Amino acid sequence: MRPGDVLSIQRSLETGMQHHDAGRLAQAEASYQEVLRAHPGHPDALALLADIAHRTGHLAEAVARLREAIRQRSSVAPLQHKLGLVLADAGELDAAIAAQRAAVRLKADYADAWFQLGNLLALQRRHAEAIPAYRRAVVAQPRFAAAHNNLALALEAEGRWDEALVAYRTALAVEDARDIRANVARYLTSAPRVPADAATRELVARAVAQAWLRPADLARLAAGLVCVHPGLSPAIQRAQEPWPADVAASGLLTPDVVRICNAEPLLGALLTHAQASDRALERFLECARRALLELVGDDAGLARASEALPFACALARQCFLNDYVFSTTPGEEARVERLQGDVGDAIEEATLSPASLAVLACYVPLGAVRGIAAARAHPWPEPLRALLVQQVDEPAQEAREREALASLTPITAKVSRQVRDQYEENPYPRWTRLPDAAPLPLDLYLRVLFPAAMLPPRGTIADRDILVAGCGTGQESLDLAHQFPASRILAVDLSRASLGYAARKTREAGVRNVEHAQADLVELASCGRTFDLISCMGVLHHLADPMAGWKALASVLRPGGFMQVGLYSERARRAISAARAMIALEGFTPSAADIRRCRGRMLADPAWDGVTQLRDFHGLNECRDLLFHVQEHTTSWPRVGEAVAQAGLRFVGVAAPPPLAHAFAQRFPAASPADLACWDELESENPDAFAGMYLFWVQKPAA
Repeated sequence: MRPGDVLSIQRSLETGMQHHDAGRLAQAEASYQEVLRAHPGHPDALALLADIAHRTGHLAEAVARLREAIRQRSSVAPLQHKLGLVLADAGELDAAIAAQRAAVRLKADYADAWFQLGNLLALQRRHAEAIPAYRRAVVAQPRFAAAHNNLALALEAEGRWDEALVAYRTALAVEDARDIRANVARYLTSAPRVPADAATRELVARAVAQAWLRPADLARLAAGLVCVHPGLSPAIQRAQEPWPADVAASGLLTPDVVRICNAEPLLGALLTHAQASDRALERFLECARRALLELVGDDAGLARASEALPFACALARQCFLNDYVFSTTPGEEARVERLQGDVGDAIEEATLSPASLAVLACYVPLGAVRGIAAARAHPWPEPLRALLVQQVDEPAQEAREREALASLTPITAKVSRQVRDQYEENPYPRWTRLPDAAPLPLDLYLRVLFPAAMLPPRGTIADRDILVAGCGTGQESLDLAHQFPASRILAVDLSRASLGYAARKTREAGVRNVEHAQADLVELASCGRTFDLISCMGVLHHLADPMAGWKALASVLRPGGFMQVGLYSERARRAISAARAMIALEGFTPSAADIRRCRGRMLADPAWDGVTQLRDFHGLNECRDLLFHVQEHTTSWPRVGEAVAQAGLRFVGVAAPPPLAHAFAQRFPAASPADLACWDELESENPDAFAGMYLFWVQKPAA
């Protein structure tokens, strides 16, 4: 080849790469084709054309061009690596693994190729083989955060929990990234044990305060770590007298205990962001509340209570979050009544102490306190200002949001009206923060969730119009809004109180693609709207006729559209069913007083530990939903299959947490994720496997 030809080829390549980097792919392709005309089989031009084909979805062309480039230049490891990436996207996992192995044979310290090899092996659930690949990646590139993270995932899948925690900590130290934080938090909640040391408390405190997962999902872990805190454990143990015996205030809140309660980040994060889902911690907080109430009864005690102001404010926020679920004694109630009058008088006289207001907020929401508007404008300490926002400003905003809500359908059915009334009185659940969700197209999301499922071709799954049928207080609709930011979301519920909460949280998050409206889902067909995706989590089992709900939702789901559903398992709810039978037998009503009495009865009896240890037991609204719901059905996997078929839908798969998905794969290695008989058999062997709900996806056949 003449020197001039070499220079011409180089100029064409450089021109093409400039277009390529700028996203002008058609111009780049033209330049590379010039090179091939001058030098057929030029490996660089072939590789660059393969990249364009890959980007534009022409995977077969990309594979062909890369294989031709490799024939021309077989010793170049990046070409094998790129071939492996394209083959993986084409679903040819075995060939992709072979290509990545070829890349690392050519370049032993090729971190990206080792990383992708590990990913491919993990995708095939060959975690034991993936682990050494990830280790080679981090040896080659020690600050490779994603490789440390994926190494931890593989170690976790193999049950090597201690090694996984080391890898997660390393990943987090290298890069404080959203995905890594979420994996660390999920690990902490699923590991059979975690260290009960200060470093772990600090890690969990960050996870709760920053919502690495939903704070409620971290609450049990956080409460357990608080209970074994060396400085708090003696006081917590002291509070564990036979229920509901009194524990004297004197001696419980010692100066050392107050200092720790004021300053311990994990306790503060838990009290302000989630319900303290632990019997021992609840008992301590209940006694600490009583101790503070006793202290504000005189001037000497008020000084001691003032020293505990940060803790008192955090405790008041906890009591608001759990809707004042803690039990009270008659003497306590009389003290609260006097304190409420004293606080109202002090507001009028401008003599109010911050501690008195904070302690009152542990028993009564401040929005109901006489003269609170006048007190609201005072320059209070920061913990008290945050408390006033929670108990005065936010409820006022929710009331305004409720007034602005549209009503899409009538609510006439008896059970629908009863369910509506329950959630008007007790909106469910009360929450503070959600994890940041990375935008991910529904197409890719489903492929990650169900890699072995039969899904439509890539690029054909729509997520433009989404219905959240029964949005409650808005967690699900906000999650979907963050995940699918270009979508239009309609979030409906029976309860205006729940919708007001959801609308306030949506506005607070700056989210604009969610519309809230009151509606009965069985009447939605009358709205004349259809959807690409429907989310119906924990709703169908509260209908008088769940099958009618299935059919109503199927009627507004577009052909080819998907629906995610959550339903209660009959096996997993057996303890709840027994509790509901006891409640009916003993005549407990769903009033706040009776819910507290019922909880006291159950907390005193170890036979109910299977219920009292549930997260929802530790909030009044949540406990009503758990044990006192006006309408509840449970189901089984065979009945789920029947309902899906009757609704004219196709079962896609179970959205199981990783440990359960791993157990399924080990128990039934050749089974489809949509094999309900296998899921039923797995549940029969592990009756608590679906203690939350069955979570699964279905699809409406294309027209």
